[in-house]
Amino acid sequence: MRKLAITFVLMICVAILFGVEKIMLYTSVPTEIMTAIAEAFMAENPTIEVEVFRSGTGTIQTKIAAEVEGGNLQADVIWVAEFSYYETLKKQGLLAQIFPEEASALPDNFKDPENYYYAGRLINMVIAYNTNELTPETAPQSWTDLTDSKWYDNFVIPNPEYSGAAVAAVGALSINYGWEYFEDLRENETVVVRGNSDVAQKVAAGEFPIGMTLDYIARGLRDNGSPIDIIYPKDGTVAIPSPVAVMTGTDNMEAAMTFINYILSEKGQKALVELGSLVPIRSDVNPPPNTPPAGEILDQAMKIDWKAIEELTTEINTKFADIMLF
Repeated sequence: MRKLAITFVLMICVAILFGVEKIMLYTSVPTEIMTAIAEAFMAENPTIEVEVFRSGTGTIQTKIAAEVEGGNLQADVIWVAEFSYYETLKKQGLLAQIFPEEASALPDNFKDPENYYYAGRLINMVIAYNTNELTPETAPQSWTDLTDSKWYDNFVIPNPEYSGAAVAAVGALSINYGWEYFEDLRENETVVVRGNSDVAQKVAAGEFPIGMTLDYIARGLRDNGSPIDIIYPKDGTVAIPSPVAVMTGTDNMEAAMTFINYILSEKGQKALVELGSLVPIRSDVNPPPNTPPAGEILDQAMKIDWKAIEELTTEINTKFADIMLF
């Protein structure tokens, strides 16, 4: 505690002497995790302040669209779940072309070939189950298992209108299995809630024995003592490299790039593991305990056509709502 107090005092002194540059980050990373990561970054970089706007990817998309239309884009940096959304932003000329030094440590599939965005974390849509109700053997082992009548009114999923990760998952499942898959889920009385945290909390609370949610959210609850664990589906985890990028027109490019390099660095990736139980995108950083590394997850992941997801996003949201919400 004394060490933290001394560090904080030193940060104030440095800020007074040299001034503080502020960057605005729009992100879907959960507030508690993002706050801890931002604080770790600012401890390393006391002349930079990170202001965070946190919401679901869908809300952030709407906010950016409104700000662009009004000629008043506020974000300097964006970090959300929906991988294909970055292609849309790039086409709209809203992303700056950047060349972070730390990107050299990333595998090619975690980097935009045109250097506009870079994966900052690997998040994975998995099957979560309540450990008071099920065991690793009795829990569903695949996405297709979830249409079985034994899971009638027992399965909960997030809404892609709010969650970018859900857009990826719904898109991947509909492309691989057709919309009939979701019609079967509806027949099975699958319940839709707002976001991935809502799903994980309901499974942990025993309201539902199983749910579709992000691995790190369920893992965080598990590590804090909640009765929840995860299954990596045999027919493929929906693995999502969640990118960080800098918005065009930022007046704080140097500070934004310092933040990007920190997130991609070995130290930053270790912070993500320790503070958020996230899967790192660098091979020289170990994943959380009892978690496969990124390469192993990607080897068994469901194949995702990100270009198709981008082109079909509106249809994905509309079709899902038609089937699951009405």
